[in-house]
Amino acid sequence: MTVKTIKQSVLRKIKPNANEERDVQAFASRLLSVTKEATGLEGAMCGSIGKHTWLRGDHDIDLFIMFPASASREELEKKGMEFGKVITKKINGAPIIKYAEHPYVRARTPDFLVDIVPCYRISVGEKIRSAVDRSPLHRDYVLKKLPAEFRDEVRLLKQFCKGIGVYGSDAKNRGFSGYTCELLVINYGRLENVLKAAAAWKAPVRIDIENARTAGKFAEPLVLVDPVDPERNVAANLGAENFVKFASAAALFNAKPRDSYFSLHGLFLGKEELGKLKSRGTLFVALKMKKPDVIEDTLFPQLRKTAKRLEAMLEKEEFSVLRSFAFSDGEMYMIFELNVWQQPPVKKMCGPDIFSAKHVREFTGKYDSSSFPPYIEENQWFAEKERQFRDAIALLKDVMLRKPESSGIPTHIAKPLREASLLQDEELWKAVVKHRELSAFMRRKYFEKLA
Repeated sequence: MTVKTIKQSVLRKIKPNANEERDVQAFASRLLSVTKEATGLEGAMCGSIGKHTWLRGDHDIDLFIMFPASASREELEKKGMEFGKVITKKINGAPIIKYAEHPYVRARTPDFLVDIVPCYRISVGEKIRSAVDRSPLHRDYVLKKLPAEFRDEVRLLKQFCKGIGVYGSDAKNRGFSGYTCELLVINYGRLENVLKAAAAWKAPVRIDIENARTAGKFAEPLVLVDPVDPERNVAANLGAENFVKFASAAALFNAKPRDSYFSLHGLFLGKEELGKLKSRGTLFVALKMKKPDVIEDTLFPQLRKTAKRLEAMLEKEEFSVLRSFAFSDGEMYMIFELNVWQQPPVKKMCGPDIFSAKHVREFTGKYDSSSFPPYIEENQWFAEKERQFRDAIALLKDVMLRKPESSGIPTHIAKPLREASLLQDEELWKAVVKHRELSAFMRRKYFEKLA
């Protein structure tokens, strides 16, 4: 297939059709009218819908209510919530209170999900007062700089990122944001040009569209200077693995174009790949937990931290962890692949050398009551003690049963961990096969080439 044919085929699947375009724009127009009527303030339709780069079926709307600089922070937050509830009622939606830097209202309607967020109206170069103040400026910049005929190129780039698993700049995904994709198209042009350039990327890559000359201030793999705020790197949250994965996928696509890079659902573990994982001779263990109602940017770092904490606890007890992962999509998983998961009852403890009299007394006194007394090997004292945990599963169960907070488990993970299901080998593989996103995640981690 040629690149042109692939692009045409993918666009037929991801580009909103005329009816959807009409319905979305009609709702957006009504929403802005209702906002003005309910608040007396101007609303800004941001995100991909505001910039006309959304993908088919993606009807999440970001509506920003722009407060004047004279409003206090307390007034912005209080009235922002009040206005959000009024707007939700007027569009026959169900209000949901969400929390980010400050609380805001999410309106759920049969066809749309609307985040109603208060912000301050600022100009380019003006200092922000809340984290979301730049969003209307981002919208204005993209509408001004992105030619209408290039909106489909943004859609294709977004789907390419989704297809290879590097889309989303939140703490969970650490990939490319929609705004990053828009700026890359503004900078390089059509999809082919973006991928040709990306294939040659070597960290650090610095892109400064407006020549602000601040790129050298940042240390991330990809530096994309924000055109509306030169002191910000738009790609700051992009992880090193996803930077390399994107560059590698771009090079592979350039060498042999295939539509599979734009897969709508990601590629899942096949029978052969599943068989390879099962034949590794290791033990796969997972803790499956319910997901609490906490935003991903708060929750996922805690989930990742918990997985690393449990890995450290396993390693301390001499259970060798080959790999560990954190995954969240409706449910949360912490997955561990163990090289060693069982140990004998006795553990060898290394003590001081024979010349450290004080430390020798402390060491031998500590282990004097054990079944086997301390001994010396080549001027070094050693002792043996009974292990607390003879297998890794017992250790994980112990953390679950006693108060997880006492093991350094973060707040939002502690309660779900107490109620977690522990899956081993076949139980885990059955869950992976049923959970398509988890299957795609495991395939990416084990079988996708990064270079």
